[in-house]
Parts: sequence; C-alpha cells; structure tokens
Amino acid sequence: MNTFEVGVYDGLTYEEYAAIPAWRSHDLTELIKCPYRWRNKRDISESPALLEGRVQHTVFSELEKFDDEFVIEPAVDRRTKVGKEAYADWLDTVGNRTPIKQDLFDVCMERRAVLSDYIPKQSDRVELVICWEWHGEPCKGRMDWYTGTDIWDLKTARDASPRGFRSSINSFRYYQQAAYYLNGAHSVGLRADKFYFLAVEKAHPYPFGVYTLSDEAIAFGDARNEQALKIGLECLETDVFTPFNAHHNVVEFGADELY
Repeated sequence: MNTFEVGVYDGLTYEEYAAIPAWRSHDLTELIKCPYRWRNKRDISESPALLEGRVQHTVFSELEKFDDEFVIEPAVDRRTKVGKEAYADWLDTVGNRTPIKQDLFDVCMERRAVLSDYIPKQSDRVELVICWEWHGEPCKGRMDWYTGTDIWDLKTARDASPRGFRSSINSFRYYQQAAYYLNGAHSVGLRADKFYFLAVEKAHPYPFGVYTLSDEAIAFGDARNEQALKIGLECLETDVFTPFNAHHNVVEFGADELY
C-alpha cells in the first residue's frame, strides 16, 4: 500500500504502513523540537535499540508471528574459519527474516512473562493502522493494540517509575503521541476513551507501570501537534529548516535558570 486513503486497516506489514504518504506522530514530535534535524534525518538503520523494540513488540503482542519475522542465530564461533563458514551457510536459509541472538529473545520473553496480565486479548486488534485527514493534511498511525474502547502503547524505559516515566513523557513528547492517536481514532469513527502507556524497565526484574493522561494533558498535546504541523508546513513551503526553530537568534540564559 503506497497511496493514502482514509480508513482503518488490519494486517498491514510495517513496510506497507511506512510506504503510506502521510504525517506520523513522530514527525510532529520531531518538528516541534528541531525542524533542521527532522529534515536532515538519515534513513532509519537497524540499531540495537530499534531491533530490540521490534522484537519486544512482536514477542509481546504477536508471538505467533515471531518465526515469520525473526530467526535465532546458531551458537557458532564466528571468529574461526569453520564458524564463519557455518554461519554463512546458515544465513542462506534465513530469507527475509531478521537474525537475532538467543539472549535478546530470552530477555523479551522474560518481560512478556512479567507483563502477562496485559498481553492483548484475542478480541483486541493488534498493530491496527488508521489513516485520516487533519487540517486538510494526510495523517497515519499504527496502534500497538486497540481494545475497542482504548488505545494501548508498550514502552521500554530505563526508569518506569511514575517520576521516571513522567520525565520520558516530557522528553519524548508522548503527550503529543497520545493526543494524535486519539484524534485519529475519533476521526475514523473508532471509540477511544483513553490512551494508556504500559511502561516496562529494560533491566531485570523488569518493574512496570501503567500510565495515562488527563483531558487537559491531551488538550495540551493537541495544541502542540497543531503548532508542530504549522511549523512543518511552513518549513516545506519555504524550504527553510532552522535548528530548534530559533531563526539564528542568540538565546540568553539568566541566573535563575542555572543549577
């Protein structure tokens, strides 16, 4: 799917979703921070963090699809000639699947066990894609899972405590993401009362917390998203993408801002 059409879509692969020409929540959270960085971002590479996120989401919500997307590397010593040859022979059998280490799979499964009470039910819709128009612009989103009444999002974090995750909400502007997805769901006729974050720490023993946002916080996210979209459209029209949207002004800090 490489065209935009308003609607709700089950079963799209990530590649099909990525090909839809539309704004994403991530575009807006990046634009409001730094249009220059957004414009000059490199193609996403499979960093260890991104790979872990992919594996964790698949293991948590679509474990039955794990073998279609990933394959666990054999335990061979690739520092030796024999090991290199054995690994090369094994790679020929992998196809389009992504190789991962056994340790990564084990950690993701351990987290899944800790979060067992929150694993999406059969009646939930997983990786549900929605496309809608907002202020005349094409928008898209891919929910981790949708219960029929609420939207849920799985986050791994260094600190999943209320204080720690509040910092993440601000640092990564998760309030914009929540507002964006709720707006999208309502636009395509889906009931969406709340947006919930299931935050689990990356390190053992994987403590976790469930968080949501007040109506006032969602309204703040809506306002920020509108501001970000306006910035993005202006930048595209003028082809000027200034770092931090500062227009090269000198910023002076006062003594009350120091610590």
